[in-house]
Amino acid sequence: MIRQQHFPVTTKYRWFDISNLSEADSNQLQDDFNFTPDIISYISDRHERPHYDYDVHTRSHLLVYDVPIWPSKATKHFTSHPITFLVLGQDVFTFHTESTSYVFDEFNDARMQSRLAEAQDVTELLALFLLYASQYFQRAITQLDVERNVLDSKLSDDIDNKDLVELSNIEKSLVYLSSSIQTDLMMLNSLQLSGLDFTKEANERLDDALIESKQSSEMVKISQQVTKTLSTTSNNMMNNNLNDTMKFLTVWSLVLTIPTILTGFYGMNVTLPVAHTAFDWLLIIIIIVLLCTWLIVLMKKHHFF
Repeated sequence: MIRQQHFPVTTKYRWFDISNLSEADSNQLQDDFNFTPDIISYISDRHERPHYDYDVHTRSHLLVYDVPIWPSKATKHFTSHPITFLVLGQDVFTFHTESTSYVFDEFNDARMQSRLAEAQDVTELLALFLLYASQYFQRAITQLDVERNVLDSKLSDDIDNKDLVELSNIEKSLVYLSSSIQTDLMMLNSLQLSGLDFTKEANERLDDALIESKQSSEMVKISQQVTKTLSTTSNNMMNNNLNDTMKFLTVWSLVLTIPTILTGFYGMNVTLPVAHTAFDWLLIIIIIVLLCTWLIVLMKKHHFF
């Protein structure tokens, strides 16, 4: 659906917002704005990596930018999907799907529309879009840090398989976010050498977007290091708990072997020593207790447990 956004004041630029591009929308863009099939293919590709491209025939500037996608029931970890900006003259087109519509839903607020209307030209408007989009990565990383801190607090008590799965999802999320942030940074840096004639104010907003992305890049690196340490510590604790369990089972399997041997030995229907009176069973029990105690003391002396 193609929708022209209206600002509270008259501007010399226009903003067309396209959500879930359909075939009818593609035909309309080609008829009304002379979009080429190559441009349509770029904006239709939901797996396009962040980059900047200039079409000499239509004199249009295409920008692809990744934004984070929050976990859902289907996907338990953060991912990233692209949003696309196309600047054609004094018109800017934004393309997104339902999963990335949250970026532009924020601009439906009257206060935000007034803020966008303060832009001097289309390049400053574009830089504002990139600035606000880049801030979502920090929100995502902050949420992951909170979730990781909750798991960290469980290390002093007990950590189970569910917690390990959550920790694995955090690690996956950080990998996705880190990859997207790095490619977004490459795209933002390439804009400084692009054919877009950024105004002074637009360059300042673009610098702000670069600073936000660099901060996100540093944040995700720190978060990855902390998460890796937490994961290593969790694995060590799980292995240590497993070793303790195996030691416990080994000790008691050895201890319980003694009464099994003696009772089995004296269960034979043959003449055996110390088996002549009705109270010899008591002597056998005493021997079992003494042997078991001796074995426990011996293993404890050698630090077996």
